[in-house]
Amino acid sequence: MTKYIKNSYLFGIVGGALSLLAFWVLKALDLEPIDFTLFFACMITPVFVFIGMKNFRDHYSDGELIFAQGMTVGFVIYTLLALVTALGIALFLNFDEEIFLSHRAEKIAWLEGQKDYITENVNKEAFEETMAKNLSMSISDIALDVFLKIFMLELFFTIIISIILKRTKS
Repeated sequence: MTKYIKNSYLFGIVGGALSLLAFWVLKALDLEPIDFTLFFACMITPVFVFIGMKNFRDHYSDGELIFAQGMTVGFVIYTLLALVTALGIALFLNFDEEIFLSHRAEKIAWLEGQKDYITENVNKEAFEETMAKNLSMSISDIALDVFLKIFMLELFFTIIISIILKRTKS
């Protein structure tokens, strides 16, 4: 197991660092940095998973990659990338609380704009419950949300990439 971690952790850390760099670039451009960083991280993670798996297959596994090895390498990469991104965003939000307050205000404003739709198609209690959760949103909620979204989405991509890069010697 350590050979998988040793040969793939750097891809996850670099990917997470690149996502955090994107956070600051997006903030400097006056764009919503949390949601766009999440989108950016979800777009670059398959690239890092692919490169990491290919690197493992070509340099550390004698040109072979079975599905389980690919899934293990991919898991290490996307978990570290999601963890670095989520923890970095949480740290940045603690230093600059204005970003957090702006993000929460945008979520609440969007939800208020959807009030009629939600109350007609679901019910009023669901809207009120969702509004209460948004009003009590914390920085750790955002970090957990970012982590889980990256983690769950990239599991799907890792399965596909593991199948694509699978190679055994005959």
